[in-house]
Amino acid sequence: MTLAISTITSAGIVMTADSRQTYTNTAGAIRIGSDSATKLFKLNDSCGVAISGRAFLNENNSVKDVGFFIKRFAKTENLKGLKTKEIAEKLNKYLGDIFVTKELDAIKKQIEDAAKNNGWTDLVFSPADGAQLPYTFKDNTGKQVLDFRWIESIHMIVAGVDDDTIGRAYNVFVSKGILGENSTQQCGAFWVGQTDVVCRIIKGYSPEIGNLEMAKEVMAKNPSGAEEQLNKLEYIINWGTITLQDAVDFCVLMTRTTESIQRFSDGTQLVPGGIPGVGGEIDIAVITPNEGFRWLKQRTLKAEGCEINLEK
Repeated sequence: MTLAISTITSAGIVMTADSRQTYTNTAGAIRIGSDSATKLFKLNDSCGVAISGRAFLNENNSVKDVGFFIKRFAKTENLKGLKTKEIAEKLNKYLGDIFVTKELDAIKKQIEDAAKNNGWTDLVFSPADGAQLPYTFKDNTGKQVLDFRWIESIHMIVAGVDDDTIGRAYNVFVSKGILGENSTQQCGAFWVGQTDVVCRIIKGYSPEIGNLEMAKEVMAKNPSGAEEQLNKLEYIINWGTITLQDAVDFCVLMTRTTESIQRFSDGTQLVPGGIPGVGGEIDIAVITPNEGFRWLKQRTLKAEGCEINLEK
């Protein structure tokens, strides 16, 4: 799991990501596998990407971490002269082509086998919605059933400064594409991964509020009105006036606060069983019109009092 944050100010963009990596072992337990995973990458001199979600991909029966493919993308694809949005779209397709279609086809085959074994009829697949595959069928009693299966995918923030000197950041979900965008003209913040603590602090509530029966009733009657009321809980932060140092402090504070809350909590009463998925060192990058992509803090390899940065 992860917490990656991008804070967009009028002076530039700050990107951060923690370095904890979790996995599910053969007994079904979720464990911390590493506190040295890389989740923030430089794509070119003016653009970077922070990732969350899926940690490994299988290509030609060879399993490698997602960072391997992002570095290969940055090295082999011609990104020079492309706008940040074009890079975001290109990276979304690049990663999606590696695993999404292949794994959705495998899921489709599993559902077809289940239909055959369980006596289902009228099996119909709807077009995939990103990493989700909806389908309908009639069970062996003749009842119409709507269901879906999904694959674990990758959530990204792609940010950079374009030739017009405007910084832009894009919230991207593979392979659904761009879900949101912001710029140094509007300012604000994006966060992806385990965002419940950040949402509780800044928004005043976490996304799981939608699972409360009370909230379901209100939202069913008046969705826009309910959202309007909930938005009144959000802290007023003048993103356009904060400095780059303020933006760095905000990203680090939210990451460390999430890590600390996860240390002492085990989920919520509504969704028990929390995962301590945020931790380790924090990589930090700053993107400005004059300096482009610059590392403020980047982890190095260390041993016996020595260290090396393989990117320099």
